[in-house]
Amino acid sequence: MMFTPILENVRIALNQLLGNKLRTMLTMLGIIIGITSVVLLLSLGQAVQSSITSQFEGLGASLIRLSLTGNSSTKPLTQSLADALADDSRAPAIAYAMPTTSGSYAVVYNAVEDNISVTGATTEYLDVNDRSISSGRMFTLAELEDSARVAIIGVDTAENLFESANPIGQQIRVRQVFFQVIGVLDDTGGENDDLIVVPLTTSQTRLNASRSLTGDPVINMIQIKAVDNEQVEAAIEQATRVIREERSIASSADDDFRLFTATTIIDSLSTTIETLTVFLGVLAGISLVVGGIGVMNIMLVTVNERTREIGLRKAVGAQRGDIVFQFLTEAVVMALFGGLLGILLAVGGSLLITALVESLPVVVQASSIALAVGISVSVGVFFGVYPASRAASLNPIDALRYE
Repeated sequence: MMFTPILENVRIALNQLLGNKLRTMLTMLGIIIGITSVVLLLSLGQAVQSSITSQFEGLGASLIRLSLTGNSSTKPLTQSLADALADDSRAPAIAYAMPTTSGSYAVVYNAVEDNISVTGATTEYLDVNDRSISSGRMFTLAELEDSARVAIIGVDTAENLFESANPIGQQIRVRQVFFQVIGVLDDTGGENDDLIVVPLTTSQTRLNASRSLTGDPVINMIQIKAVDNEQVEAAIEQATRVIREERSIASSADDDFRLFTATTIIDSLSTTIETLTVFLGVLAGISLVVGGIGVMNIMLVTVNERTREIGLRKAVGAQRGDIVFQFLTEAVVMALFGGLLGILLAVGGSLLITALVESLPVVVQASSIALAVGISVSVGVFFGVYPASRAASLNPIDALRYE
């Protein structure tokens, strides 16, 4: 047979590697670091992407958000624009168009203080955001018109501020304004459960009383709800047309506003994360190149050390292919063992990250392991070919005379 059986070559390779453990470990170090970095970065990128996706999916597939771009500060969002978007005759695919304000404020209850996102909204808040009240009630239209100091809170806010106490009827202080808690929102299991919702008019008069250049109360965003999930694209098209008409944007001019959905955010962030993961993976791959060079270097040293052995094997009938395959097997085995150790370290790193950051479970996927094994074998083959070919090209007579 031209080639020595694979198992025999593997046995010889293991004997050679174990014969000088320290040198073998130092040679594999670059591969170990490279594989650990690549696998851990891929797993971390997938975990971050999954976390972001789950968070934004909770925002609602049929919910569209309207905000302004940086060049539109002199033409703010207005209540009249929201009314135009909610007009069935102009935008039949839109069910609701709710103006909102938003801000993060210091919220105090007794001795407990927390920084919480406060949203000013209308009585349509529950319908627009597909939420419900788990206890208490929603504020009424009369309370909205009277700028009443009432608030509904998320379950996380209730737990952080009140712990096990019943929040209904309690007074909380947002900035220097006291609000009475009248309701607690349902539990969505996401990060959007730590919030406070107050009447829009109350937010505009008591929390942020600033006015635009036109004298209108500040509106940060308009939340647009499509009639159903199948009409989201139609709602975006109709909203774009209405907004351009209401804001008197010339047909040749660009939009000075943005319409985005949860899907838009997820796609954009996923692309960014994937690009960043690939970039970091390339940087980690430099360690693999360094490790591969180390494998080539040590294999060249091994060829010199075993010149007489090579000459002896050739003298007793070993063919060129046998020698190439033997030394190539040693290079692959060395790289593969480095890869396996790297995978084990990556798994340990993922478990550590998961333990330290409970909201970010990092799991090493089977595809990442398969990729790491493939890279390890490829490194062994690529950087082992030259030393193996050099060993096979030795003249048996010269090799036997080598001291």
